[in-house]
Amino acid sequence: LDPTVLRTMNAQDFRVLEAVEKGMKDHELVPTALISANANLRHGGAHKIISTLLRDKLLSHERKQRAGGYDGYRVTNAGYDIMALHNLKARGFVAALGHHLRTGKESDVYLAVNPKGEQLVLKFHRLGRTSFRNVRNKRDYFDKGHQQARSWLFLSKLSALKEFAFMKALHGVAYPTPTPIAHNRHVVAMGLVRG
Repeated sequence: LDPTVLRTMNAQDFRVLEAVEKGMKDHELVPTALISANANLRHGGAHKIISTLLRDKLLSHERKQRAGGYDGYRVTNAGYDIMALHNLKARGFVAALGHHLRTGKESDVYLAVNPKGEQLVLKFHRLGRTSFRNVRNKRDYFDKGHQQARSWLFLSKLSALKEFAFMKALHGVAYPTPTPIAHNRHVVAMGLVRG
């Protein structure tokens, strides 16, 4: 995770990333015309931004040879991380990202600081990253209501949402859990517990 790319990004860059994310709900690869329409930018404007996002590895480009060839884009894990960090920063929960604390088979955990200078933890869910490929069968993230989900990013988002809801419920009845602060996409922000 390299948050330094946030320094050079502008509102249009995020509009294009969010347009690709929106298109991924219904498409495995999102065509340029749909990205331009979702981002409400003229075709050339979106194309220039897409090339910048490709350079920064926030988007990936693929061509499928089946059915006459299909050309499109998808958000990478790095792109999803940047969108979540940007949202948490814009909402005033995160001011800076600290060092990497731990990597597990389902997540990466980072130290962060809020605008008041207090430390917190950011947990980035990453389902399907390692040998955890049977997550759709073993977990209830992929129930009947989410049959259209095609990406690990979407499943990671569901995982983070469930974790945040459970943390909030447990914390509400004084169960000893980290304080749930916020969540966005596949990231859960929580209080730091010294141990």
